[in-house]
Amino acid sequence: MSYPVLEIVKELKQQLISRKIVILQAPPGAGKSTILPLELLHEPWLQNKKIILLEPRRLAARSVAMRMADLFE
Repeated sequence: MSYPVLEIVKELKQQLISRKIVILQAPPGAGKSTILPLELLHEPWLQNKKIILLEPRRLAARSVAMRMADLFE
């Protein structure tokens, strides 16, 4: 499965080196909440820092967490 966010990962990583906050807007299913955090997880600049995801609903947050756990295995 291909996720649209994979097309901007390289640029996003470069932006996050010099910026503390980046806001990404993309349609549902693009991989913002599941794929992107896993792509950023081992970046050197993230060491001892957190990725904060905002989810509007508790159900969505649980669904994202379960999906990310599946992808991480």
